[in-house]
Amino acid sequence: MGKLSGLYKLSLLLLCVGPLIASRVYGDTDLGKVSLDLEQKIGSAPHGSYIDGDTVYVTLSGDDVIVALDNKTLKEKFRWPVSGTPLDIIKMGDDWLVTAFGKDELIEVHGDTGEIGRRWKVGKGPSLFAPKVVDDKVYVVSEFADQFTVFNLKHGRIEKTYKTGKRPYPADVTKDGVLAFIPNRTDNTVTVLDLLSEQMVATTPVCMSPEGGALTQDDTTYYVACGGDNKVMLINTASFEVIKTIDKGIGARPFSVTMSDAGDFAFVNNAGGKTLSIIDVMKREVVDVIDVGEQPIVMRTDDGKLYVTNEVSGTISKLSVPKSADRMKNDIKNEVVMLGMIHNGHNTSEKYSLPFLSKLIKEINPDYVFTEIPPNRLEAAIKGFQATGKLTEPRVRRFAEYSGALFPLLAEMDFEIIPTAGWNSYMANYRRGALKRIEDNPSRQAEWEEYEAANKWMDEIIGERGDDPYFIHTNEYDQITKKGLEPYDRLFNDELGTGGWTRINEAHYALISEALDKYSLEGKRILITFGAGHKYWFLEKLRERQDITLMPVAPFLDAAGGKVFKPEGTK
Repeated sequence: MGKLSGLYKLSLLLLCVGPLIASRVYGDTDLGKVSLDLEQKIGSAPHGSYIDGDTVYVTLSGDDVIVALDNKTLKEKFRWPVSGTPLDIIKMGDDWLVTAFGKDELIEVHGDTGEIGRRWKVGKGPSLFAPKVVDDKVYVVSEFADQFTVFNLKHGRIEKTYKTGKRPYPADVTKDGVLAFIPNRTDNTVTVLDLLSEQMVATTPVCMSPEGGALTQDDTTYYVACGGDNKVMLINTASFEVIKTIDKGIGARPFSVTMSDAGDFAFVNNAGGKTLSIIDVMKREVVDVIDVGEQPIVMRTDDGKLYVTNEVSGTISKLSVPKSADRMKNDIKNEVVMLGMIHNGHNTSEKYSLPFLSKLIKEINPDYVFTEIPPNRLEAAIKGFQATGKLTEPRVRRFAEYSGALFPLLAEMDFEIIPTAGWNSYMANYRRGALKRIEDNPSRQAEWEEYEAANKWMDEIIGERGDDPYFIHTNEYDQITKKGLEPYDRLFNDELGTGGWTRINEAHYALISEALDKYSLEGKRILITFGAGHKYWFLEKLRERQDITLMPVAPFLDAAGGKVFKPEGTK
């Protein structure tokens, strides 16, 4: 393994010995087959790679160089010397950032010349970057310093370091940059960090020698590969509990996990041999095993391709990943009904009561219901409801519309609940603390008073109409809430982190938009249920879509037996 003697060699030589998997297919799948396009010899102990257009950059840890390959042929274009056992590479503006595993630093490499620039100390054994860059931040663990580092690519600086468990391996971070999941090889645990409040929130025991993992595309589940006992464990990202173990079809010493671009597949590189195990994320089982080079060590995806560096054979494999099977399309626009909820107000309102809401949902008769439920909490909510007949999941049961109407209707209606809330408790806690700091700051008194005055104006002008479903679904209501929330958004959005008004609506709508894309042109009816204050924000975005028809709410209210006077402008 060339220059990997010592530090990284210790981790790479502890390979589990076991038979190669004989069977090639585990179960049926309609996702198509992953196929090997090309394998090319490139040098000693290749590790991290970065795909930049028509060029693939690979760290050759055994040769102390970065090699640039033609993306089509994988033939060498040029190489740059980088001492210190370079293990991974990522774009940093026009330049590059490289981990020097044999040292204790990150190294800047100039993109036009390959010359070495600045260096940053990050502790002994910096290994692989997390797969996501969030708000110009990249994340890396230092294996022999028990450290997790947040590095700002835009400003070229270390922003924060955290202690981890013993011998942390490469981490993954949620799309919003709030939670980091870090496997600790020696401790047999996964550390979870809240990067907003800058604290550890969980330590989950897993299987032996966890060495790598990845979050699913929707951030609901963390897959961790345990090389010590040839398993992959799935951790729910809300409860941090292990919810499933996969061992059938996993080869010798699973080293890490990488998700496909579309999120359908989880790839596991079996570093004790020459194979990848391919997990169907929906089925949560291995559906295929494919041959690559000897000791596959790092996997990266880009534009429907999977790039695998194979340490012992000194090669890189390029594979094609099929796109997910398209749903049946009939080129008929989906109908969308945007329904504003009043949460606990449904418990006490006579106009917008839970019995009336149940009738309203029946009249709408949706095929899909997009809900203000975080994706990582739906599975627990459904299981709890099926077991007890009640919602027991703490976040979901807080919404009266779900506990008292939607979930009970599952017994008599045929619709699918789609979770589309970008909320998480860590964002909410941070937002709450940030608002308190602003309120207590004498220099911010004028801003706070403007914010409170806007809330008071909004409450007064809405008045007793606040639980009138006809009024809630008017343009007037939308304009009042938009104006009333404008100071809150303008004054505090940036300071509230991911919980700022614009940022949380963007997070919600990103999930709504993703689901609308997934079910586009099926000729179905979609009901969107969110707090009424969010409604104007979503409607402005929904009106821009060409593949849906927005339905007026008033006719459904009438059909459900609504008896409240309908003001002018009701829609």
